Amino acid sequence: MARTKEFEPSAALEKALKLFWRNGYERTSINDLVQEMGINRGSIYDTFGDKHALFLQALDRYSQNYMSMVILSLTTGKSVYPTLQQLFSNVVELVHEDGCNWGCFMTNTASELGLHDEQAASIVTRNFERLEEAFTACIEAGIASGELRSSLDAQSTGRYLTSSFAGLASLAKTNLTKSFLNDVISTTLAVLKE
Repeated sequence: MARTKEFEPSAALEKALKLFWRNGYERTSINDLVQEMGINRGSIYDTFGDKHALFLQALDRYSQNYMSMVILSLTTGKSVYPTLQQLFSNVVELVHEDGCNWGCFMTNTASELGLHDEQAASIVTRNFERLEEAFTACIEAGIASGELRSSLDAQSTGRYLTSSFAGLASLAKTNLTKSFLNDVISTTLAVLKE
């Protein structure tokens, strides 16, 4: 008879996600995961596989729970400029969760593992492509409604906003002032009004 798990895998995975997000892949040990997740090493391996497999599952969970919220915020049908202003402002606010500057887990992973971990790089690439598609669709909707000028290239602007989003998430991990970051946001979004 199989033993019943004495922990909730979804809750344990969320704890692992937050630890990887905070510390990165290399700086997170199995012992750190055992302590943070509140389960033993054998349970981690039996349920999630090795550290790398667990990391990839955490990255997928971040994609489903966090990146999907970002993408959903771009499809509200509300006015484009205020939607983008709110999204970029949220990046500055949310990366300071619990008083720590965690940044964007996708951006962090791209910086740490992007050049030598094909599986992680593939997940990150897929997520930034999804984000670019959402930004592009948001810009297209603004052009169609007349809110944005028709000469704006939606795809190029979507790519620019994706790059800006990732850059802002990285900058927000520093000790730069909110005034500095808000200036970055204003200048980034000024392209929509030119």
